[in-house]
Amino acid sequence: MPHIVIEYPEQLADDFTIKDILKAVHQSISGSGLFLANQIKTRAYPFREYTHGGGSDPYIHIQARIKSGRDADDKKRLGKEILAGLSKLNIPVAVITVEIIDMDRGSYAKYASK
Repeated sequence: MPHIVIEYPEQLADDFTIKDILKAVHQSISGSGLFLANQIKTRAYPFREYTHGGGSDPYIHIQARIKSGRDADDKKRLGKEILAGLSKLNIPVAVITVEIIDMDRGSYAKYASK
């Protein structure tokens, strides 16, 4: 926990290393002190078609899915840490957004083979 989903425009992969984005997000979350590094699961999905404000400016949207129970200050800090880590990369997009989503603890299930 948490599960991080990064959505980015497909053409960004032509100009930028998505692995750098994944690494920066992972390090930002780990550095926040809210989660242990080995608990963070990060993945990225490209999208082909999109609009931004009706135009064609590229953007990135990040969902940080965390178990419910964190207070508003921790959630706000998590979002800021993610954005701060990505701002260092100078990614060629118009905007980067972060959404912190509570996952219900009562219905969350996990199987680990180890």
